[in-house]
Amino acid sequence: MVLRLLWRWLNPVPALPADSKTWERWSAHAVHFGMYVLIFVVSLTGWVTANTFRTPITRDLFGIPFPLLASGLDRAVRNLFEQSHMVLAYMLGALVVVHVLGALRPHLFKGTTCSAA
Repeated sequence: MVLRLLWRWLNPVPALPADSKTWERWSAHAVHFGMYVLIFVVSLTGWVTANTFRTPITRDLFGIPFPLLASGLDRAVRNLFEQSHMVLAYMLGALVVVHVLGALRPHLFKGTTCSAA
């Protein structure tokens, strides 16, 4: 998540096609904003869920330790975080599909290409 934000801040964003309509520009910004929010929220709910296992996960894939965010949660609260994590992850996946389709739209339906800013 942090690496993605750094990449976004350090690299220019391709410009939208000049003939983009207002709703296309608005939806492009909304999808990007939604993806960043969901990346953060899905990560956070996953972290809470991983901390509530019988044997909490306290290290990431590379062995780097991270603190326990929520241990000893009630079973119902744990289930809420787990279900929220799943639903939000599916929403993030759906936004990624919408993003890819939106990026391909100028190539497939309008016959134009996006240019780098």
